[in-house]
Amino acid sequence: MKKLIILIALPIVFFGCQNSHQTEKLVAEINGLKQRNDSLKNIVDKIKDKYVFDSLTIRQIPHYGNTNKLNSIHQEEFVFVGYNANGKTSVVIGDSTYFDNGMKIYDGDTLLLKKGGFEHKIKLTQERTSYCGILKTENEFGKSFETPFSSLIGAEKN
Repeated sequence: MKKLIILIALPIVFFGCQNSHQTEKLVAEINGLKQRNDSLKNIVDKIKDKYVFDSLTIRQIPHYGNTNKLNSIHQEEFVFVGYNANGKTSVVIGDSTYFDNGMKIYDGDTLLLKKGGFEHKIKLTQERTSYCGILKTENEFGKSFETPFSSLIGAEKN
């Protein structure tokens, strides 16, 4: 009878020890996953305070005063330009802007995105031609950006 009890109790003790060891492994794995989750949460929280762009373009803009004469100094500026190609970036040009529950524009015209830039052409029909607009970009993960702008172009008489 004692042998029978030992034969029955021995596998129960053996499997019980295995379950304890497996439980310890699972607890350690869960703790590791919690740490990874916390670090990913920190990264996501930091991204929410950043501007996130789908693409980056480098623009080389020559200085307007360059003469390209021999022995002259040539000036230019390199600009890193981020933009989102997700359809949530826009430039709207119009006659005037107003602020009533958000930015709006009168007689607005949305410019088309071409190679990371929004090309704008305007005919100078007066000595001083002005226009204004709204620059806006949004992204699923980062901060949104929206700002009004205005510009005045002086033209020389012929």
